[in-house]
Amino acid sequence: MTNDPAMIDIYQTIAALDDQIACLNAEREQARTTLSGLVEAAGGKVILDGVATMEITRPAIVMSYDRAGLEALVRKLVANGRGGIAEMIEKQRKQHHRAGSLRITKTRGIAPNEAA
Repeated sequence: MTNDPAMIDIYQTIAALDDQIACLNAEREQARTTLSGLVEAAGGKVILDGVATMEITRPAIVMSYDRAGLEALVRKLVANGRGGIAEMIEKQRKQHHRAGSLRITKTRGIAPNEAA
């Protein structure tokens, strides 16, 4: 463990910015809710010349697959001698690389400005 003052200071800056972002996101969502109501009342579509087009989209169903469930299915197919089917499923797997990043986990019960 360390109590490096520079690291604490930078962490406190990030925590304060996170709090500001959370407040701004809440304010943004309220504005979007208000605007959505206005667009809905105007017939569901509004064109603000030279500014934006706003439209209420219809609800949609988005399909996805349970990765852990598919992996279990592949293992079960292989175990039951159905390796060919398992291989066809495996070939559909796509990999995406994600860059590493800094993860910060706040300590419960301690406010960001009390960490110093």
